Amino acid sequence: MAGLLQFIFGAPERKSDPAPLEIPVASENDIRRDLAASHDTAGEPVNRHTAMEVSAVMACARVISEGLAQVPCRVFREDDKGSPVPAQDHALYDLLNRKPNDWQTSFEFREQIGLHLTFDNNAFVYINRVGKVVKELYAFTPESVTVTQNSSMELAYRVQGTNSTAIDVPAEDMWHIRGPSWNGYRGLNAVHLAKRSIGLSLATEKYGAKLFENGARPGGILTTRSGTQALNNEQRAALKAMWQEQHQGTANAHKTVLMPFEMEFTAIGGTANDAQWIESRRFLIEEICRFFRVLPIMVNQSDNSTSYASVEQLFQAHLTHTLMPWYERFEQSADAHLLTADERSKGYCVKLNSNALLRGSTAERSQYYQTMITLGVMTPNEVRSKEDMPRSDDPQADKLNGAANLFGGANKMPNQPAPGSSQSNDTNEVDQ
Repeated sequence: MAGLLQFIFGAPERKSDPAPLEIPVASENDIRRDLAASHDTAGEPVNRHTAMEVSAVMACARVISEGLAQVPCRVFREDDKGSPVPAQDHALYDLLNRKPNDWQTSFEFREQIGLHLTFDNNAFVYINRVGKVVKELYAFTPESVTVTQNSSMELAYRVQGTNSTAIDVPAEDMWHIRGPSWNGYRGLNAVHLAKRSIGLSLATEKYGAKLFENGARPGGILTTRSGTQALNNEQRAALKAMWQEQHQGTANAHKTVLMPFEMEFTAIGGTANDAQWIESRRFLIEEICRFFRVLPIMVNQSDNSTSYASVEQLFQAHLTHTLMPWYERFEQSADAHLLTADERSKGYCVKLNSNALLRGSTAERSQYYQTMITLGVMTPNEVRSKEDMPRSDDPQADKLNGAANLFGGANKMPNQPAPGSSQSNDTNEVDQ
């Protein structure tokens, strides 16, 4: 495979070390795909590049991509008791949690994957193996990869490289993460699906920019005084030039304009169109959030119709409705593409730890940990680990609290009389 990479990417072939891979850049195929996805909506061309200029779209993309990148990603295996333990000796553990290739951290790598998934609903990662061991992971841009399926239902991947070269990559060497898909082998392009809302957002922003740049809505009307002679063409041109010089642009807003002619100024108040423009911007932000399944409050858009009892509940809703579907796609596709069938049968799996997103206040965490220790669900050292504290050397710190302490006595059950009580189960009499 290293020779194959050398052919398309010009990478030197190495027998023991993984071959460096030159990631494809914008090519003719890139441009062709962008043009095919482009569509003039509200007079604005919509494609991936223009979509990134819409603040709501980019905010949603960052919420998803950073949410995918900021949590720990680790490989686990089942021990002899069936409990998951970190598989730190596995080759994927360091790649997914720290450094997948020569130039990216795990955060940067997963953030890039998240951006690809947000905009294209597809992420393509080349799996560079030496023997059967995964050594490096490289993400391709979705525009550079073409996916086809033959009559035998087998997938084929063609990657457009530099200098208009292309190569077929075997399916077993491509880690393909899909978003919602119609045909089952390629995700639906999110920018194309949301093109009308994005195009309208671009047009609305452009209108607002021109409004403040040129004073598109005048603050008033200039008229000649009654009984004065009408302006000739030369005077009109001079008046227009003076008005643009003194009034055009936000730097000249609210300044007093001195007119050389016998003119009267009639002020015009705010119109319903101004309020409608502001309302349209608010609606479009919510519309774009709906496309990407992001809570408006996560992109700093206030939502007065929905309230949460605590910050923890807000992030729980964000995790459940926005991030968890992407976590599941990432984890399941990683298991399917990066782990062997034998490893999966032995209980190996890739997991994203979302606990950090749900950390409440200090008081809430203290109450939760106290309850879990009391119920015998967690040990003190497990609590210390979740709080990023060093383990305790006390042997009791690794022991679960016994059921004897749950109700305050060795064999005491709820609502059961304490030993020595004179209360009888046969009568309602109590000794006086």
